[in-house]
Amino acid sequence: MSEELPVHTPPSIPNRVTVLTLPPRLGEHVSWLEKTFPAEAYDLPERQRTARRALEQRVDGLAPVLAQTASAVRGEQAVVLRGLPTESTAMVVAVASAAVPVVRAHPAGPLVDDLKPKPDPDELTRFADRRDGLTPHTDSSAMPNPPAVLALAFVHNTDPDGGGESTLAHIDDVAAALDGTDIELLRALRYPVLDPPTDTNRTPTLISILDRRADGRLTARYWDVILDAGIASPLAPEVPSAPHLGALRQFTAAVCDPAVQTRARLDSGDMLLLDSTRFLHGRTPISPDVRRHLKRLFLKHGSA
Repeated sequence: MSEELPVHTPPSIPNRVTVLTLPPRLGEHVSWLEKTFPAEAYDLPERQRTARRALEQRVDGLAPVLAQTASAVRGEQAVVLRGLPTESTAMVVAVASAAVPVVRAHPAGPLVDDLKPKPDPDELTRFADRRDGLTPHTDSSAMPNPPAVLALAFVHNTDPDGGGESTLAHIDDVAAALDGTDIELLRALRYPVLDPPTDTNRTPTLISILDRRADGRLTARYWDVILDAGIASPLAPEVPSAPHLGALRQFTAAVCDPAVQTRARLDSGDMLLLDSTRFLHGRTPISPDVRRHLKRLFLKHGSA
C-alpha cells in the first residue's frame, strides 16, 4: 500500500518518488527463503523469478506491492520500499528483482555489494563510508554499459543527528537549468574519468556526460570524483576544451542546486530503487560515530 511520502520535494519540480510498504509478516519467511532459495543461487533471472513468485504465494499482499514497484520503476519513479528484512541478502534479491533482474555489475564481482561498516575510522576509504556528503551521481559511470537500475538496501542507516539523507536529482530537472549549447557539449565523448580515482597508473576512460535514448530522452553518466581525477590525470587520452569544461561546471552547479533535489530520510529496513540512467543520487553528511551498512544491487531492464 502507498504511504505519505517521507521525503521533501521542492515545489519547483515534480514529485518523482513513490513510497510503498511491504506486508508486515514478510520477515517471518526469511528462514524459509534462505533455506529454499539461497542467495548464492540467484545468478539466473529465472531463479530470481521462481523465488519471488514462491514468496508472493506465501505472503498475503506481497504480489500487488511488487507489481506497483515494477510499474513505478519502469515509469521513471524512484521507489522506496519500507519494512524489508534487509539483513537477508536472499530477501533483498528476491524483492528487488520485482522491478528488473539483478545482475553483477562486474563479471568477477558479487551479485550484491555488502557495504559493511569498517570498525576502524582510519580505514574509511570507500565512498559509502565517507563522513562528508556525496554529490548526486550515477554509479558505474566509467563502464561502457552501466546497469540501468540501482537498488540500495539500508541495513543500518540511523543517524541521531539527522544526517545521511538521500538526495535525488532527475536528469530532466537538471537539464532544464542548462542551455542547448551546454547540453550538446556534454553529449561529446570528451570527458575522461578515472575509476577508482586513486589508481593513478590507469589510463582514464572517455565518456559523455549526457546522451539521448532512441525515444529522445536524456540519460546521464556523472560522478564528480572520478571526473576530477580523470581530468587531472597526465594519462588522460584527451583534455576537455574550455567550452566543454565550462559546460561541465554548469552541469555540476545544476546537480548541486537544492531546487532540483528531492531529499529522502531512509531508515534501516528501507530499500531505494531507481533508474540510474535518469536519476542521480547522493547523500548529506553523516555524523562521525554512525556506521552505515548498505547492500547495493544493480539491475538490468527486462522481465523477471
